[in-house]
Amino acid sequence: MMAADRLLVAKPVSDAAPADILLFRMRDDGIAKHLGIQTEIGGSAGFIHAYTGHGVIESPLSLPWARRIAARYSFPTGAR
Repeated sequence: MMAADRLLVAKPVSDAAPADILLFRMRDDGIAKHLGIQTEIGGSAGFIHAYTGHGVIESPLSLPWARRIAARYSFPTGAR
């Protein structure tokens, strides 16, 4: 998360918006090492990520995934 803290804008995990960068912890005691990009919010919330054996896919941001979010970031204003 240190690199993300330097390059991106940290947000509260509950402050969801499309294009947010999500960092996931795959185990409760593990380090955050999975990344996704939020595509939708609300009832159809989803995110794009690379998934072993499936490639790059869009998945629903279901409760099991949402519980794994360790941090949420946005791109700085004016970033390309």
